[in-house]
Amino acid sequence: MRKKRTNTSKKRRKFGLGSKLFLAIMAVAIVCVVTSAVLALVLASREVQHRLEYSTPPGQPPPLIRPPVRGVPPWLWICFLVAGIAGLVLAMGLSLFMANRISKPLGALTAATSSIADGEYGKTVDVAGGREIEELATAFNQLSGKLAKNEVLRQNMVADIAHELRTPLTTLRGDFEALQDGLLEPDSEVLDNLMGDVLMLSRLVEDLQQLTLADAGQLALQCESIDPKALVDDVTSRFENELSRKSVSLDVHLEDDLERVDADRFRLTQVLSNLVKNSLQHIPEGGVITVSATPTESGLVFAVSDNGPGIDREDLPFIFERFYRTDKSRTRSTGGTGLGLAIARTLVNAGGGRIWAESEAGEGTTISFTVPTSPSNSV
Repeated sequence: MRKKRTNTSKKRRKFGLGSKLFLAIMAVAIVCVVTSAVLALVLASREVQHRLEYSTPPGQPPPLIRPPVRGVPPWLWICFLVAGIAGLVLAMGLSLFMANRISKPLGALTAATSSIADGEYGKTVDVAGGREIEELATAFNQLSGKLAKNEVLRQNMVADIAHELRTPLTTLRGDFEALQDGLLEPDSEVLDNLMGDVLMLSRLVEDLQQLTLADAGQLALQCESIDPKALVDDVTSRFENELSRKSVSLDVHLEDDLERVDADRFRLTQVLSNLVKNSLQHIPEGGVITVSATPTESGLVFAVSDNGPGIDREDLPFIFERFYRTDKSRTRSTGGTGLGLAIARTLVNAGGGRIWAESEAGEGTTISFTVPTSPSNSV
C-alpha cells in the first residue's frame, strides 16, 4: 500500500507548476483559435453567399436566375490556417515565457527553503518574476536573516548558560569532594560558600525560566494601580545594607503629585531592583546612585543613574542582551547571573513600556523606562 501511494505521489508531482501553466495557456489558445476560425468561416461563408447572390455588374439588370453558391474560396481557408498557426506559435512562446518566469523563481525559493530546513540558515535568493514574486523573495530573505540571527543567539546563549552553570557546579563539586576526603571541615564558612553557589544556580534557573515564559508569550501580568513613591521607597529600602557596606549613597528624586501607574507590582519592583543592583555591581565605593520618576503625557519615566565608569559606545546597544558583558574578563564574583538587564527589558516590554540606556565612558550610566499611567487617573 505504501509503495502504491509513493508512486501515485510521484506521478502527481510529475507535472510542475510551469508545465501546468504552459498546458493551460496552450489549451486556452487552441480553444480561442478554433472558435475564432469557426466563427470567421461561418461569417465569411454567409458574407460570400450574400455577395454572390445580390451582386450584379454595373449597368446590367439583375439576373433572373442567380448562380449557385460555391462556398468559401480556397484562399480564405489558407488565410485562416496561417492565422491559426501564427496564433498558436505566439501562444506557445508566451506560455513558455510566463511559465519560466513564474516557475524558476519558485524553484529557487524551494531550493533555498530546503537548504534552511537542512540547517543552512541565512540562505537568500535574488529572483525576478513580477511584484508578487519579488515581495515573496524579500519576505523570505528577511525570514532567513532572522533565523540566522536567532540561531547565532541560540548557540551563544547555550554556550553562555553552560559557562554560567559550570562555574558554581565546579565549585560545588570541589567542595563536596574535599568534604568527602576530609580535607574540609563542615564549618559555617564552608556551608555558607556552598549555599551561595546553590543560590547562584537557583537564581540563574529562575531568571532563565522568566525569559523563556516571556519569549513564549506566557508571562502573566497582574496589573493594578500603584503609587510610584511607595514603590520606590520599598525598592530602595531593600538595598540599605548593601549601600552601607559599599559606602554608596542613594538619592531619590520624586515629585509630590505623581499620578499612579497601571502595572504589575511584583514585576515593576523586579525591574527597579535589577537596575539598582546593576548600578551597585559597577559603581565604585563612595559613588552615588539616583532614582527618579518624571511624568509624561502617556505615563511615568523611571530612571536609575550612577556616577560609575560608564559604558563604551560600542557596547551600549548590546547591554540588554542576555549574558552580554562589557568587560569580557569579568566573572560572576558579584553574584549576578548576567540576565538582570535582559529581564528588565522583557518585563518593561510586556507591560507596554520601553527601556533604554544613556552612557558615556567615565561619565556614569542612566537607564530609563516608561510605565503607562493608570487609566482611572489619566486625562
